[in-house]
Amino acid sequence: MVEDRRVRKTKRAIKHAFIQLLSDKDLDKITIQDITSFADINRGTFYLHYEDKYLLLSDMEDEYIAGLADEIQFYKVIMEDLNIEDFAKNFSEHVLKSIILHIYHNIDFYQIIFNLERKSHIEEKISELMYENMAKNVSNINSISGIPLDYFHSYVYGATISFIKHWVRDPNRMEPDVVVDYLFKIIFNGPLRLMANAQLK
Repeated sequence: MVEDRRVRKTKRAIKHAFIQLLSDKDLDKITIQDITSFADINRGTFYLHYEDKYLLLSDMEDEYIAGLADEIQFYKVIMEDLNIEDFAKNFSEHVLKSIILHIYHNIDFYQIIFNLERKSHIEEKISELMYENMAKNVSNINSISGIPLDYFHSYVYGATISFIKHWVRDPNRMEPDVVVDYLFKIIFNGPLRLMANAQLK
């Protein structure tokens, strides 16, 4: 069902107020009164849309994850009949670049949300999205090159999210294209091979 324009405007005001407050205060110390005062609405209006601030946070996370999912629609047809170089190029252009640009265009949200650590479920939701895409795009849903899919995903997700969080928090944040190139180089070549090559030079 399409939301009324006034409802969308009110929700945007609530979310904007919440993000601004999170940039200055700890989540646990933010009150509904803080949010409604900042958004210039009454408490009743807030409760028409959200039960509490934690469900507001969850709704915002879901909204951004849905946006990310839309950005990385990576159907299997893209991958079929490709050699490894073309496969890698497609992956870099259609997945890595889309992820980095999505985060870059919403950097204020991700800077705040990643700092919430365990109070946020954004990382779990990103992990689930990555797993679903991995499972959808491999012929054997149980493993990749003989490695159980859950172990493979655990390593790839852990390394990737750590890399991205470091970039988001970096006061000297690099441009998206540079980040994509670095991330692709690590993923495609593997950290051990890159370290070995560096030792040989």
